Amino acid sequence: MLSQLVKNTTGFAARNGAILRYASTDLTKSNWKQDVVYLVQFPRLPNGLPNASPYCLKIETVLRVHDIKHEIISSMFKRSSRGLLPFIELNGKQIADSQVIVWTLQKHFGIDVSLKIYSKRPGSDGLKGEDKGVARAVERMLDLSTNYALLYDKSVLNGPVLLSRPVSGAPIPQFVANFLGKKFSDTAKRRIDGVFGRLSKDEIHALLRKDIEAIDAILGDKKFLFGDRISLVDCTMFGQLGATYYLPYRQKITDLLDDEFPRIKAYLQRIRTHYYPEWKDD
Repeated sequence: MLSQLVKNTTGFAARNGAILRYASTDLTKSNWKQDVVYLVQFPRLPNGLPNASPYCLKIETVLRVHDIKHEIISSMFKRSSRGLLPFIELNGKQIADSQVIVWTLQKHFGIDVSLKIYSKRPGSDGLKGEDKGVARAVERMLDLSTNYALLYDKSVLNGPVLLSRPVSGAPIPQFVANFLGKKFSDTAKRRIDGVFGRLSKDEIHALLRKDIEAIDAILGDKKFLFGDRISLVDCTMFGQLGATYYLPYRQKITDLLDDEFPRIKAYLQRIRTHYYPEWKDD
């Protein structure tokens, strides 16, 4: 009986691994409406967190910040032609990769991410001079260094927890979540090692602390990173930090924001409260 369960579980993992790699150029929404953005992303979590993917949370936040008419399409298995989630469909075209999605939204809707005016340069968010340079550097830090440091706790140390039904909402038995979670952890560890080298747990946590210290120094007592108006890099930061901090289990980022960096914690809460009013605490 046990051997059959293991066999079935292994088969389940293999089949779903293949599904997770499925990529398609076919439209998810065949009866699309003009200028409505269809955002295809992972499902929401049971605790109300819009997404455990920082890139999905980033794109949804950009759409909400600018009141762009959109529809969420939840999917565990479908991927874009590049094999990615999130992706969007806009006027019958598929656009993948979060950075390219933002550039497309800016150009198509004539929006400047911070000043709400049109900019012909893809990726421009209205910041100038030193702020523009700092914003670009912070965004790349968040999407690379910070992302992989957060992924270590989220997935390497807690893969089975992340995939468990109470956290992910996935309708699978816990023994399956444990099995798949271990595979997920191993894959994440290889990815992180490819970026950082073989850093220890303490060294990765030290790296995360340095990133958070840098963010705190830039944020200071301002409402957003560059003043009173939200910018693209604020959406990126909310995606990266929020998608991990608001998970229902403690990690290094939880300890850092709760105990040492209250300004960043309050900053995340401001964005959450204003742009996600339906997202309530349990």
